[in-house]
Amino acid sequence: MMKRDRFRRNLKFFVPLWILIFFAFPLWTGESKGQPQSPTFSSQDSTDKDALNKEEEKTQSPSGVDFRWKEGVCLGYHYQDLVSLRLGGQLLIDGGYIGADQALQNAYPPLEGWNDLLRSARVILVGAFYQTVEVKVEVEFAQTREFKDAWIASKKKIPVIGYIKAGNMKEPFSLEEMTGDPETTFMERSLPTQAFSPDRNVGFAFNNTVFNERITWAAGGFYNTGSLNNVYSGGDPQDKWSTANGYSLAARVTGLPWYEEGGKRLLHLGVSYNFRARNVNKDGAEEKFSSRPESYLTNEKFADTGKVTADRTNLINGELAWIWGPFSLQGEYFQAFTNAQGTPDFWGWYAYGSFFLTGEHRKYSTADGVFVNINPHRNFDPLNGGWGAWELAARYSYINLDNSSGGIQGGKEDNVTLGLNWYPRTNLRFMFDYIRVNATNSKVDQGRADIYQCRFQFAF
Repeated sequence: MMKRDRFRRNLKFFVPLWILIFFAFPLWTGESKGQPQSPTFSSQDSTDKDALNKEEEKTQSPSGVDFRWKEGVCLGYHYQDLVSLRLGGQLLIDGGYIGADQALQNAYPPLEGWNDLLRSARVILVGAFYQTVEVKVEVEFAQTREFKDAWIASKKKIPVIGYIKAGNMKEPFSLEEMTGDPETTFMERSLPTQAFSPDRNVGFAFNNTVFNERITWAAGGFYNTGSLNNVYSGGDPQDKWSTANGYSLAARVTGLPWYEEGGKRLLHLGVSYNFRARNVNKDGAEEKFSSRPESYLTNEKFADTGKVTADRTNLINGELAWIWGPFSLQGEYFQAFTNAQGTPDFWGWYAYGSFFLTGEHRKYSTADGVFVNINPHRNFDPLNGGWGAWELAARYSYINLDNSSGGIQGGKEDNVTLGLNWYPRTNLRFMFDYIRVNATNSKVDQGRADIYQCRFQFAF
């Protein structure tokens, strides 16, 4: 109750502040309305950010501080062409209601009811130095303070291997996982994406493109350092490197066999592979696959293997996405193979479609093989006939974490999600998702829940 009261007090401050910034800055700077806008700067690195930087360079003085509205508050510092710093961020606020049948209520008593939370509040700083090195630091302040991205990368392409990056970052795996939080079609990623996709770890990675960016590849090696949410504990720095309990090798390859009209029509294919080696004698080395019911309004997980003692795990993933103007389809398949007793394996898949009622299409980064932010044809401006972009979406996802050979009853779950997204501007989005949950596990023979959730999103 105290956390919820504190969150609601924060809402009274943050929401009016962001709304004031959103509406006041375009008027103050004289920004034109009803026209296509420059891309946002978000947590997802893409060619859009490069295009924005090039556009800004045309209007920058040789050096100084740059502060203006550019689809969000754009605060930067640049010195000739040698040093540039840019500040960005994202704010995600969720609220909604969970209704559950008697079976789920008995198994998970605090499940049903209203809830709200500050899903994400991040500050993002990107710096470029001497046109050679790029540095990014992304810090999450919602729920737990945590470093997300914290890396250094080359800006110049190295022959054959392309670009190199070192630090804390996502391991390359899965189209939905590699797509940034502000750019995902639904409020939360699908059941199998949550369960099987590795998150951020400390390591190094290479990435490159060939055939005029029709093919991308990324590969790297990582120590299993885990989340950087307790780098400082009790005032003393924690050595995450020496406490790592294993390593992983990851690779992802994507291709565009069909690409027309700058991405208005395309076919995306991709595969990912991840190998994990764990020292089971160290704390936290066990494998664990689990998923929330595609909502953070609850901490309960109806599909959860618990700890699985395995020192070797292989993860595979296949990706497919098809864009035909305002209509799109996307799907992925995941499977995990472990060498635990009984050699259990687990799997899942999802598929979804979306349609823009206002004629936009999902934007695709050929440099990274992921989808990026949406640009409305006309920003929200009802006096001049602008209503932003409107998107309808539907998804089915399934996960199976049961395995009789290994004696594991992690459960099965399938969800149907219906979504409505409104983009008044490129950097602002309002989302509504309805999720029908069907779950079976060791606690529940057949449980059902209905989740109604909405989100206010501001990213720049």
